Amino acid sequence: MRLLKSGAKGSDPQENPFVPGHGGLPPHLAGRDQERLVLRGNLTRLAGKRSPGTSAILYGPRGNGKTVLLLTAAREARELGIHVIRMPASVGGLREALRVELSLLPSWGRRFLRRLAGLSVSGFGIRMRDQAGATLLQMLSRKARRVPLLVALDEAHQMDPILGRELLNGVQHMQGDDCPVMLMLAGTPDLPRHLNRMHASFWGRSQKLPIGRLGPRDSASAVSIPLEAAGRSIEPFALGEVVRESHGYPYFLQLWGKALWDGCPARSKPISLDDVDRVRPQFRWQRDLYYEDRYEELKRLNLLSVAAVVARLFTETETRIPEEVEEAVRATLARTSRATDEDRRAVTEVCDQLRDLGYIWSVTHRSGPRYEPGIPSLMRFVARATSSVDLAGPSPRRGGG
Repeated sequence: MRLLKSGAKGSDPQENPFVPGHGGLPPHLAGRDQERLVLRGNLTRLAGKRSPGTSAILYGPRGNGKTVLLLTAAREARELGIHVIRMPASVGGLREALRVELSLLPSWGRRFLRRLAGLSVSGFGIRMRDQAGATLLQMLSRKARRVPLLVALDEAHQMDPILGRELLNGVQHMQGDDCPVMLMLAGTPDLPRHLNRMHASFWGRSQKLPIGRLGPRDSASAVSIPLEAAGRSIEPFALGEVVRESHGYPYFLQLWGKALWDGCPARSKPISLDDVDRVRPQFRWQRDLYYEDRYEELKRLNLLSVAAVVARLFTETETRIPEEVEEAVRATLARTSRATDEDRRAVTEVCDQLRDLGYIWSVTHRSGPRYEPGIPSLMRFVARATSSVDLAGPSPRRGGG
């Protein structure tokens, strides 16, 4: 297991290697070996100017490391000599931004055009190379014929459906002609449904990589390996307590790592269980701020009553079959509104919302599909926060955002 290059600064004992936040590269990317192996195989073919024959779809709840995996793959692609176009799919004028990146202008010219705020810079930039009539897909093909090309789009669940269908189908046709181009999309759990709504005929054969929570061993390595690389260590019982309270959620592991580094100034001795107890309030303060945001999100979407009932359902076991969750949702809807047989659609919509928010997460189990909590401790937070609330309030309904 090697550390990410971005974590090299962690060797400085004065600098905290842990970087909790939004999409920043952690000092060690734990538990994604299988996904990285799949992506590396595709990138190796791409670097050899061969078509990988597929696109990659990364999806999962927020905070589990999709963007980190996307960034890591993009960095490895550049090291292999692959030209990388990386940007959020939610950016306004994505088509124009892609056309600028695909133009034959030198890099300094593209940087100049991107800085011209408020102008339709793509047409100007492309005319400089007599490409005014070229379509986006023609430009994509021309670029890939000159140099292997990876287009990595984050926040793909917000991508314009027309552009998404054009990209997915177009890239698949190019790959069929052995063109060295690959599309990598990352987004929240509703990304597969968003792609289905695009009616892109080939996307179902893409490589789907669901990104969920980490197991205990990988959770431990996410904390211990960066510490060891910086010349520090943590006692086994202390590490076990950190893993237990993080529930395998990568963002929380980074919060714990930062709290331990900042709160344990004695670098010469291992971090102990007493140290963990001492900095626990700092971790929980940051964690609970995050939970309050998620709680308000559920409340804003009128999903709080359902979320509370589902949370109590999962206090008895770590996984549930989908039908059990759906029945709990159906019973809550029936209690909070005069529902009819149209409930089936309402239940499906509410369950989809809970998945899209990462509140519940679908997993593959040997005996069939299962739901598990996106973050078990978030469910406990919701259950406690609603314990004195009248859950027979307004009916949950589909919201925005």
